[in-house]
This record gives sequence, structure tokens and C-alpha cells, in this order.
Amino acid sequence: FTHHETLDEAGKYNLFWKFDEEKIEFEAHVQTTGWVGLGLSPNGGMPGSDIVIGWVKDGKAHLTDRYADAKAQPAVDESQDWELVSGNENGTHTVLRFSRKLMTCDTKDRVINKDTMRVIWAWHDEDPEEDSGGDGPGYHSSNRGVRSSILITQAVPETSLPDTTYTFDVIMNNVSIPNYWHTLYWCMLIKLPAMDRKHHIMEPVITPGNEGLVHHFLVYKCRRNLTTTLPDDHEGHNCFSPGMPMEWGECFEGDIIAAWVTGTGAITYPEHVGYPIGGDDDTEYVMLQMHYDNPQMLPGLYDSSGLRLIYTPELRENEIGIFEVGMRLGKEHVIPPGADSFTSAAFCDPQCLGQELGQPIKIFADILHSHLLGVQLSLKLIRDGVETDISRDDNYDYNLQYMRQMGEEIAIYPGDTLVMECSYRSTDQDNVVYGGLGALEEMCMDFVFYYPKSKLRSCDSQPSSSRTLGFVGVEDYIPVLYHCSDPFQILAPPSLVNKSYEDVMEGFQWTGEGAQQFSSHIL
Repeated sequence: FTHHETLDEAGKYNLFWKFDEEKIEFEAHVQTTGWVGLGLSPNGGMPGSDIVIGWVKDGKAHLTDRYADAKAQPAVDESQDWELVSGNENGTHTVLRFSRKLMTCDTKDRVINKDTMRVIWAWHDEDPEEDSGGDGPGYHSSNRGVRSSILITQAVPETSLPDTTYTFDVIMNNVSIPNYWHTLYWCMLIKLPAMDRKHHIMEPVITPGNEGLVHHFLVYKCRRNLTTTLPDDHEGHNCFSPGMPMEWGECFEGDIIAAWVTGTGAITYPEHVGYPIGGDDDTEYVMLQMHYDNPQMLPGLYDSSGLRLIYTPELRENEIGIFEVGMRLGKEHVIPPGADSFTSAAFCDPQCLGQELGQPIKIFADILHSHLLGVQLSLKLIRDGVETDISRDDNYDYNLQYMRQMGEEIAIYPGDTLVMECSYRSTDQDNVVYGGLGALEEMCMDFVFYYPKSKLRSCDSQPSSSRTLGFVGVEDYIPVLYHCSDPFQILAPPSLVNKSYEDVMEGFQWTGEGAQQFSSHIL
């Protein structure tokens, strides 16, 4: 199998899979001698899920294709599209191998594509009473969960290492995982060894037994001449706590040099590119940001996971650059409350690409990014009036940041236009959400990995202030330079004078229909 993921933090449910252009094949290894369930959910819940349940009884494997309309026992699907390949069990574990077409045309089945998938899983200690399972399996109780995963991923072909290589581990230092939070973001500043060349290949080093605990991590390249003091054997800090050193936070403004999520496997750049790091003009530090997922809040968990950098003085043909394209951060980016789908778009125009690139580049990977409200993200290319997708995810999950490899490298020329588009769902929000760095604020951006490296680091835009303010009734205003909180002073109409920008935005009577009109007005 080409892919593997541990679905639960206790390591009892392990899923392996492989795929081709037409079908996907799974093999589930689960610590039970009862039934095993796997499902594809639209949002992490039972309703609308495409489910397969199987078991081994008296040496014979059974499999049923099911679907769920509610939080209840899933019904047997009239079209049995999941196919049993094999199955066996011993005294502790059940192993089931099964396959399905990526697209079945059955309305009860979910299409399996490159989007983020919500994988639900469950098991029971006993088999169904009937061989057919017609009466349904017994209730799974707490043996269940959900994990976001990208099942259809473009793998980088394995390459041989150069003759001269060095390694350095960017890892956590026995971090204690609290049992009173479901999710923890932990940051660790790490000083790099002295080097005068670049690393090229990245290989994850995950603590054995913690495959279900480590959800994803990012490595940021800190700015040069970062002033800080690192105590011996320091453990790092909660990324969003007041105890996080201010200078560490500056690392988030640097390039992302690595990203890993469960199910990804080894992180390897294509053999013709290498990321430049080291030398007199480069940084001494990187920041490792780890997302731990402990939904059952198990006590006594510790972790020293991270990344092994493999670097070499034998330079590769091309040097990697990373630039960000998207929405400029700030309160000008407005997402109204109560919207089932609200679309924002940011533009990287031909002037910016022409001046900064100077020559054509080729994109080989990217990382789409928004925060909690994002549901659909895409990066598009416009050339000669024709719009095509570079990357998209119609089922985005903030908790699964992922470096997506392109099936074919995509050329960008000076004079092209890039469009970063984000759709948000704000039905659970009572107030306007603004753009910003915080997890409860929003972003809309894509980190683009390309070569050859240029001086371009970001290409952003923001909505027209006059269009935004005009929609909520502002007739005249002036921008406030160097503002601390309020970017505008409102001059008319009289009813809005002396009100702050946020007062005006919050005071508007937002509706679902109004949010759609606002999106169209801004676009």
C-alpha cells in the first residue's frame, strides 16, 4: 500500500490504502474480533455518510455497503458498490481488505477525489448476529471517531540520496500533552547547525505509538538575526498563550519550509529542486508548530515527534521559492454572520507578477489555507481570458493543513493573473468575522512552492473600502493612517458619524440573502 494512517489516538484502528485512476482499495487492521466500520462523511457526522461495515465469522469474511440518513443505524444500500477482497482475524485483530470505484454514480455513495475527506470509523467487540448483517450491527458505543484525510494524493517518486548527506532533527522535547484540551498547538524554536548549503529532502520522524496523536505540523523559517535566548532542554510554548515569546511569533511571517499531516508519509521534494538553507546570509532558527489531537483527552501522553532534515552540499538543478497569494490581512476582509456560503476573492495581478517574477516559473506544490469558517478553497490561473484551476478543495478542513503535489507542474508567466477564492460558512456566527491572524479571525491564501526562486514573497489584494462601506450605508469617509484599531473615520450620513468601523459593520442587519448580495457587490 502507498498510504497509511492511524485513525485513533490509541493506535487500535490502522488504515492502509492505494488507488489508481478508477478505484481505491483499503485494508483496515483493527484491534477487535467483532465488526469494523469505515465511512466517508460530508462533515464528520453520520447523516449523509457512505459507510462500509465488515466482519469475519467462523473463518469467513463478510462486507455490507450502507448509508446513513440520520444519527441511527446505517441502512443497507440497494447498490452494493463496496467489494470485499479478503478478510481474516486472529485472537486480537480483524483485517479486512475492500475496494470501490472512485465514482459510482450511486446517489448514496460519496465521490472520492482530491478534496479533504471526513473519514469516520467505528468498531464493536462482537459480530452481527446474522451472517448477512441485515438486522444491523450492535451499537459501537465510544469506539468511534472522525479524522480528516486526503485520500487521493500525488506522490513524489522516490529518489536516491547524494553521496554526501547530513541530517538534523527538528523535533519536540518530550512535550506533555494535557488531558483537558481536545486540540493543542505547540511551538518549538530550534537552532540549526552551521551549514553552508541547502537541504533537499524531508522525512518525518514520528514517535512510535503517537501516530494517532500527531495531527499535522508546519516548520517556519525564522528571520535572520533573530534575537532570543534558548534555555537548555526547553520544551517550547503553547502557540496561542501569553507565555509565547513575542520574537518567536515573528517566525510565523517567514516561509513555510515543510508541512506534514497524518497519511502523508515521507515529505520529499522532486529530485530536480532543493530548498536553500544555510550559509552566512541565512537564518539560524526554525519554528516547529505541532498540532496534537486528543479528542478522548487521554492522560499521560508525551511526544517527541518532528522532522528529520536531510541536506547536502551537492546542489540540485533548481532552487525552490515559496510565495503567498491571497487576501491581505485586516478588517477590510469582512465575512457576514449567518451565511451558508459567502465567497471572498483576492487577486494577484499581471503588474505584480510581471515586476517581481521577471521570468516564467513552475509550480510543483501548494498549501491552501483559511481558518475555521473556510469550506471551499481554490487557486485559479487566468491567461488570455481563460480561467483554469491550479489547486482546489471543495471540502476544506482547517485542522488538515496539507502540502499538495501537482500532478503536472504548472507554468506561470509574467502577465498572468492568479485568483485565490474562499467560500465560508458562517451560519453559527452571531457577529461579523474579520480578516486577521487569530484562529477566530479569517484568512484566504495559498502558499505556492515553485522554481526557480525569485524575489516574490507575497502577492495580495484587499476588497475596495468604498464598496464595503457603501454597502452598509456609509456615504463619505476618510482613511485613518497608522491606526491602532479603527481604519476609517466616517463623515456621512449623520446617523453614522462618530461610529466606529466595527460599529457600522455590526449594526447592519445581516441576513443570508444580504450576505450573498454583499459578496456579489464586493466581487
